[in-house]
Amino acid sequence: MASEKEEFITKKYIPTGAPIVENDRTLIYKVRCMEEPGSPVAILKMYRKRNVSRLYTKLMQLDYSEYPHIYNVKYFDNSTLVVEEYLTGRTLQEAMNRNRAAGTGFSSYQAGEIMEQICHNIETLAGLNPPIIHHNLKPSNIFITNTGAVKFLDFVPVPPRRSFSLGKILQNLGVIFHEIVTGKKPGSSVPCPAPYRDIIKKCLSRQDAHNYTSLEDLEKDISYAKDHHRSPVESTFVEIPYTLTVPFQGIVLTVEWMLFYYFHQCGSFANTLLFGSIFVSHTLIYIIRRHTFLQKCDASFGLFRRLYPFLILAAICMLAAFLLNFIL
Repeated sequence: MASEKEEFITKKYIPTGAPIVENDRTLIYKVRCMEEPGSPVAILKMYRKRNVSRLYTKLMQLDYSEYPHIYNVKYFDNSTLVVEEYLTGRTLQEAMNRNRAAGTGFSSYQAGEIMEQICHNIETLAGLNPPIIHHNLKPSNIFITNTGAVKFLDFVPVPPRRSFSLGKILQNLGVIFHEIVTGKKPGSSVPCPAPYRDIIKKCLSRQDAHNYTSLEDLEKDISYAKDHHRSPVESTFVEIPYTLTVPFQGIVLTVEWMLFYYFHQCGSFANTLLFGSIFVSHTLIYIIRRHTFLQKCDASFGLFRRLYPFLILAAICMLAAFLLNFIL
């Protein structure tokens, strides 16, 4: 006869593949919840050699939107099994890693939005009686859903003889905020830009006189700085107007280049000068307009992403010159 633990894993919550994470402390599976209406996909987490069942049972009963919905909690063999909602999106750490690899970053508005929600979540959970404090809050435990909602993952009980004052929470938030804005932790060679420089500095201050007295004040400052700094356009997914794309401008510029090159090869000085001037002027206007648009949108593209359309255009012009040489 199957044990209660085997029943729990093999019949109630059935793994759909290999473990997502497996180490000495945690085992995570994607599972199918057979006892829930519609048999939704969920995440089964096994916290090895840790009893966090009391904390997660409380979270399940409260069922706040600041963390994934919890379906079930069980304690077996000195390990806690937690079945929670399967979220679509990525952790803050994954988002920052992706930005770093692509040479991009969060826009000022995005950074403010994320930090506003983090502060709101902390404030909401801390306002419960008794309060719930996330004692291991870091980018890998902050999840951003595809709809932009921020949720906390992997709560742990308060460590013995360890207190969490407002000052310590603010210090942690300052570190996270600095990393969101710059991609680096405080103390690196990367300076923190406006509009959040003073806010982060105030969070990281170890002097009470220079620090925030409440999370509400911090949230208000972030909201003000976010809403008064440029337009709310996402830097990673900023939509370039069609008139500023390579397909639109590239065709026109390529034709101008081909005419310039053709008359140059034919020895027509006047036409060469005319179409050369048109091509150079048009290219400069295109570069300035595109740069101005990206600045207006607060789009923090890397150098390669900014040069990418012009590299394509240069390649097309070289190909056009080769074909004209072949034809002529």
